[in-house]
Amino acid sequence: MARPASPPYTLGKVTYRAHPTKAGQVQARGFYRDSNNKSRDVTASGKTEAAARRALLAKVNEVRDEHRGGDGVLRHDTKLTVAADVWLDAKARENLSNTTMRDYTGYVDRSIKVGALADLTVMQANDVARIETWLTGIADERGTTAAKQSRKVLSGILGLAERRGAIPSSVMHRVRTPGAKPGSTGDRKCHDTDCDLDCGKRHLDTRRAFTRDEAAEVLDAANTAKADVGDLAAFLFATGVRISEALHHVSWDDVDLEEQTVHVRGTKTAQADRVLAIGDDLTERLRERAGLHGTTGLVFGVTYFTSKLGDPRDRNNVSKALRRVFAAAGVPWAGTHTFRRTVASWLDEAGAPLAEIANQLGHADTNVTAKYLGRKVAPTRAASVMALPATTKKPSLRVISRE
Repeated sequence: MARPASPPYTLGKVTYRAHPTKAGQVQARGFYRDSNNKSRDVTASGKTEAAARRALLAKVNEVRDEHRGGDGVLRHDTKLTVAADVWLDAKARENLSNTTMRDYTGYVDRSIKVGALADLTVMQANDVARIETWLTGIADERGTTAAKQSRKVLSGILGLAERRGAIPSSVMHRVRTPGAKPGSTGDRKCHDTDCDLDCGKRHLDTRRAFTRDEAAEVLDAANTAKADVGDLAAFLFATGVRISEALHHVSWDDVDLEEQTVHVRGTKTAQADRVLAIGDDLTERLRERAGLHGTTGLVFGVTYFTSKLGDPRDRNNVSKALRRVFAAAGVPWAGTHTFRRTVASWLDEAGAPLAEIANQLGHADTNVTAKYLGRKVAPTRAASVMALPATTKKPSLRVISRE
């Protein structure tokens, strides 16, 4: 039976001789196999054979530590900031959208390359206590959403390090994302029960949809806003698409004004890539928009710089403009997702089945769609639907013996 191979970086037979150039020194020479199974020889010297052997072992251990875990790019001692760049490069090769890559890069710059983990190696950063302390600071300073996104990015980086062999396994599955401490800078909720929605904090009501009157007020305010959001608001009202889809996934090539359809090339779910019908009013608005700004690039892209016509607009700037519209319309509780909730609620009121509403919104799961619908109608239908046929028989009385 053949002798099993020794593990990598195990020193084999050692030979000794007088050092050829250093009088009084002993030179030790041995061989080992590296992680690629290539034979390497190494020499070291000392005053005695034992000292020379110890020096030889130290050299082999040093080489082993330099190559322990990982590859030529990502190893256990790679700085987390460098690993973040390697991860961004890997994500860029997945052909993600420019918006997604910009978001990832932003969180790497704001969270990974600064703060408590910036000076650590991937091995040192792969620690639950350190990560949760780091996330707590982000939540208190920048909010829970920032903490969640930072956790997502770090999870991707450490996951890549694990797959490359730089760390034994990522600890991110054990990490809990903390919320912002009440009253901290990152706390976006108002805890004043007497607040009149004018304290400068965000008051998003994720359960409400616009009424008909509120929708009209919002559209009027958007039409008079200076940030070119009138057509966008009308599009969101008419289709219920995500704002990211409207801004970055609808080009003029996707709009057929004659057939009155729009192809939304969403990517969030399998059903997000869909073709929607558009009404006469929205068709006319889009026709006028095409006449004013041309049909180059994105429908709701940049319109105020000729050289950038049709290029993607910054989502954060658009969201700020819409918040000003909501304030002017008297609905400061609303957010960009309120458009989707409104479309879902109005379709539900019109009797549309849940599957149709899910297709309109691009949901893969109708259970998600159901959460968009308000429960405003009293549950009375079951009284008629579940009514049993009339009968002339009277229920029999069963005497229960007390014996």
